[in-house]
Amino acid sequence: MTSFFMAGSDLVQWEVTALGSTGPYKLAVHHARGTIVEYFTTTAAALSREQEIEALFLASCAPAPATAWAS
Repeated sequence: MTSFFMAGSDLVQWEVTALGSTGPYKLAVHHARGTIVEYFTTTAAALSREQEIEALFLASCAPAPATAWAS
C-alpha cells in the first residue's frame, strides 16, 4: 500500500509492505531529508503510526499563530 501527502511544498510518500504472509509489516515514510522506517506486527498499527507521523509533518509546516501583545 502506497500513498503520499504534501507537507508544505514537499511531497512525502509512505508505504506499508508485508515482509511475510502474516507480517511483520514495514512502514517507510520518504521525505525531503531522508526516510523513516518502522516495523509493526499488524497493518492497523502501521497505519495508525503513519497518521501520527503525517500529523507531525503537517503541524511542522503550519504557520505559527499570531501572538497578541498587551501594552
